[in-house]
Amino acid sequence: MSSWREKWKNLWQRLNTPLFTSQPPRTSHLTVEAISPKYLAIWLEILEAKKSGLSGKAVYPIFQKYQDQLDLEFAETLTQWFHSQLDLNCISKNQNLAANLNNFAIDIQQFPLGSRANNLEIAIVAYQAALEVYTRTAFPYEWATTQWNLGEAYRNRIRGERGDNIEEAIRCYQAALEVFTRTAFPEYWARTQMNLGSAYLYRIRGERADNIESAIRYYQAALEVITRTAFPENWATTQNNLAVAYLYRIRGERADNIESGIRYYQAALEVFTRTAFPEEWATTQMNLGIAYSDRIKAERADNIEEAIRYFQAALEVLTRTAFPEEWATTQMNLGNAYWSRIRGERADNIESAIHCYQAALEVFTRTAFSQYWAMTQMNLGSAYLYRIRGKGADNIESAIRYYQAALEVFTRTAFSQYWAMTQMNLGLAYSDRIRGERADNIESAIRYYQAALEVFTRTAFPEDWARTQMNLGAAYSDRIRGKGANNIIKEVIGCFQDALEYYSRMTFPEKWPATQNNLATAYQIRFREKEANNIIGKAIRRFRTDFPEDWARAKNNFAIVYSNRIRRERADNIESAIRSYQSALEVYTPSSFPLYCLQTGRNLGNLGYDLQNWEIAIEGYDNAIRAVEQSRDWATSPDTKRQILEDALPLYGKMIQACIHLERYEQALLTVDRSKSRTLMEMLTSADLVPKNATPEQQEQYRQLNREIAALQQSFAPTENPTDGKTGTPGSREIRANLELATATEARGTTPLQSLLQQRQTLLAEINDPAFNAFQTVRPQLPDFRQLLTPETALIEWYLPQDPNLGAWAFTVTLDQDRPHIDVHCYSADQRQRLDQFNQTYFADYRQGSWYQALGDRLDDLTEYLHLSDIIAPLPPICQRLILIPHLYLHLFPLHALSVDLNAPATPLLERFSQGVSYAPSCQILDYLHHRPQPATAPQFFAVQNPTKDLKYAQMEVEFIRPYFDPNCYILSQEAATKSALNRLETLEKLRESHLIHFSCHGAFDGENPLNSAIILAGDAPPESPPTEKERQTLTLRDGRRFDTGQQGLTLGEIYRNLDIPACRLVMLSACETGLMGSLLTDEYIGLASGFLYAGTPTVVSSLWCVDDFATACLAIRFYYEFWKDARVVMALHKAQNWLREVSAAGFLEWCSEGLKMTEEECDKIDLKLMDYDESCPFGDRRYWSAFVAIGL
Repeated sequence: MSSWREKWKNLWQRLNTPLFTSQPPRTSHLTVEAISPKYLAIWLEILEAKKSGLSGKAVYPIFQKYQDQLDLEFAETLTQWFHSQLDLNCISKNQNLAANLNNFAIDIQQFPLGSRANNLEIAIVAYQAALEVYTRTAFPYEWATTQWNLGEAYRNRIRGERGDNIEEAIRCYQAALEVFTRTAFPEYWARTQMNLGSAYLYRIRGERADNIESAIRYYQAALEVITRTAFPENWATTQNNLAVAYLYRIRGERADNIESGIRYYQAALEVFTRTAFPEEWATTQMNLGIAYSDRIKAERADNIEEAIRYFQAALEVLTRTAFPEEWATTQMNLGNAYWSRIRGERADNIESAIHCYQAALEVFTRTAFSQYWAMTQMNLGSAYLYRIRGKGADNIESAIRYYQAALEVFTRTAFSQYWAMTQMNLGLAYSDRIRGERADNIESAIRYYQAALEVFTRTAFPEDWARTQMNLGAAYSDRIRGKGANNIIKEVIGCFQDALEYYSRMTFPEKWPATQNNLATAYQIRFREKEANNIIGKAIRRFRTDFPEDWARAKNNFAIVYSNRIRRERADNIESAIRSYQSALEVYTPSSFPLYCLQTGRNLGNLGYDLQNWEIAIEGYDNAIRAVEQSRDWATSPDTKRQILEDALPLYGKMIQACIHLERYEQALLTVDRSKSRTLMEMLTSADLVPKNATPEQQEQYRQLNREIAALQQSFAPTENPTDGKTGTPGSREIRANLELATATEARGTTPLQSLLQQRQTLLAEINDPAFNAFQTVRPQLPDFRQLLTPETALIEWYLPQDPNLGAWAFTVTLDQDRPHIDVHCYSADQRQRLDQFNQTYFADYRQGSWYQALGDRLDDLTEYLHLSDIIAPLPPICQRLILIPHLYLHLFPLHALSVDLNAPATPLLERFSQGVSYAPSCQILDYLHHRPQPATAPQFFAVQNPTKDLKYAQMEVEFIRPYFDPNCYILSQEAATKSALNRLETLEKLRESHLIHFSCHGAFDGENPLNSAIILAGDAPPESPPTEKERQTLTLRDGRRFDTGQQGLTLGEIYRNLDIPACRLVMLSACETGLMGSLLTDEYIGLASGFLYAGTPTVVSSLWCVDDFATACLAIRFYYEFWKDARVVMALHKAQNWLREVSAAGFLEWCSEGLKMTEEECDKIDLKLMDYDESCPFGDRRYWSAFVAIGL
């Protein structure tokens, strides 16, 4: 028996014999007995079924039974049998033979199982055999129909040269048109025009641009007959085909072509509705997804989101059960969309892409869909190559394994094109490989690229050849061993120039600018400035509207060349650089290309900053900062949001400096404020949003999900060295416990957060409110100070830039004739250094007696370092209320207790401002709290009283406060104040209704995990299964006692998740460390106070250190005494603190007797307690009166 190769050679020769002959059909001297009996029996069984009337899918079971035998030898048997049966003397017999063969060819061509390549070869052989009978002269209609079918088979053929196959298809279609004229056969003429359009659309030979134009003309010609009225389904199909052609179109504006493609797809949907044509509707949805993935007009991020929606819509019909292959294809496209996605976490998007590709593999198995399986392996390889999660080295190794798996199917013999593509991808992987020797990896990359070029020749695969040349050039640029540097650069330039021979400006305009940029970079390396400028100049002159991203990249590269240029006039070069950056920013907008906008804006800003051209610096930095904020809006992980902002902090500092140089203080202050407490501001803004058409149950479910999400968004991973003291935030737990909980928190902040976000998205889909946007964008704007401030109020906001060499700034805001007046105090780099050093030592001996003894002297030093007197002195005397907005570690200091010298003996800042001093995280948060509505409900006082029963004066504190509010009180006292009691529905409802919420108990701040900061409650009964040491979350008090917050604490995380206090006006945290904050570079405001602000109160009074029980109780009682007379929190705290610091022992006892109506016995106990303090002024030391601050309104 002849070998497979010989059969293929014989068959190939037969397929390439002339199709059209005027000779009669040839007969063969073969007899039936000489033909392979095995294959002949299969054919005769099929023939018998065809003669009995079976056709189409009805004959598929027979095909399926013999699908492994439907191969090239079967095709040869078929033609041998056909020729053995021909009879020159019986035309009708020959006609029947041809008809049977033609009908069989149609069925086998459409058969979905077995070898697709073999099925098409058999169909082609059968059509060509039929044409020996169906001549144009004797059977013109049948001849044309068979030509048409043969064209279809060649257009889809797998074996042979792709270019040759398409040319054969075109010849067949054009032959059919000799009979199928528009006049005689208008419908067939139109369908042949459609097929010619599809053949030209994918034609390899000839000019690519010309081929696509021909395809469009053929499709449009078809529409002259195929109207929507007469042939609605075919009309819609042609609309789809035109859409594809316009998406591939080279001539004309690229952006306009894509818009045309989208319009054609949308026109097709007028007929292909989901009800009437569900499969076609879904396919068109998928195609629209592809179009939006490539769209240029509108926002790039919006387009990709739209693409994802289209793919997801397609999956509603193309289910795995009903349409497994189409489902898997859509999963592949969806994976590609997630791969390109801008919004959301880049890491999450790549994971989603991997998930989609892996889902596709559930259908695309190596056995059933070997080619698609291998293609998916390639996509997975690319996804892992750029994966963010996991270890980079492991990901690249996985990518290499996926590419190598693809090569098990994509052999050079069977799939030469895909084999070469995989070689190129392996080159990319080895170029980035971490493991192994760098030099060896680069050499491997070069070998893979060179292997790809064995197939990707300029003649056969010109585009892939050019792309590989570019990659090879990049590999040569990185090469370590081998030739000298200059020779390597010559090879690089040679590769890029070879690529440009194919990527001509007219044929492949989308590739041409990028290749020009690469060539320019190579020339720059070689120090050939003239050639570099010329190359980039050519790229710049490419039409901006066709490929704006490449155009902008070229402008950016041009700017870099000019900014580094030495020759010619320096001023001219700088102007050229500035113009190029500005041009690039016209395309690289914050919302379309945020990463490129950030890079280009930063380049422009730095250029202006270095030149002290402050206008240009502001223009560049403003673009960059808006790009940063856009990226933050699209990110979902709290760590990523913070990292984005932290990486960009140098921009904010330089932007502020540039604004100050131009005395644009308002813009400088806006820049300060937009970098502060962003997460809390976003959470506050989003907390009030609920879908309007949701049911009450859905609204409550939505709010609860938001609260749980907020808790995780405020988590952050610990620094590598949590005890380095850089931020000065005191920790309250042992190091071992810190590390254990940090690990658990990091895990909780990833997977659970994604789960909650998905739950919220599912709920929103269920609610189905199209007008609702769950992600409220916080506009970067200053508040209207005319509404926020009064003429008697001054505001001071500090900013400590990341670069200490910039110093620091303090901005003051007052109203002058109802107009905001902003001034700035600048700190030098040396002054900033002293502030940083102070912060390093402030908490060095915290919780030790020495810390309290040194507190007064340290605060006096801080007054000097902050130049507070210089800042306060210019304020108008009318200003009697002060709002302080600290930054970073300044949040930790009692600034209101600092002394100022204003032409008089130094007095505390508190005394200078008779209407009080308050604090806020940022201007925007203060403005939000000012405008947040509060429901009108009956006054209600809620208190937690001495849950641990060890705070004698905390017990007394609540007893003296409650009479002000009786009978509207709800108090959890001592052992009743458990965690379970606090979480009861009855208690939570009381909290919702309360105006004033008071905690008189222990508290502690967790510097390593702020979400574990807590108010300490009474202990519940021990759980059935006690937590392990690793699960236990503890806080350590000043006296060394440790409390498990899971059993005995109201933690910050739980406040975010569970507490809703919309009616509250004040939360008083009469406990230790309740005002401390987690200090991050991004100034996120993370502490117990932020939790209560989020829960609903506009004001929190809290403490900055471990406070004295007796002094705190006295301050709290006096506070409510003043608050009852004047219901202004800041004013009441101001009066209470001033009174406490000045009151004598005698005056204090008098107040206890006359003001509090204590009994003589109670006064004697107080007198005895006062012996522990200074005789003349018991609470004059700042440790007693200044720890508490009013945060908010």
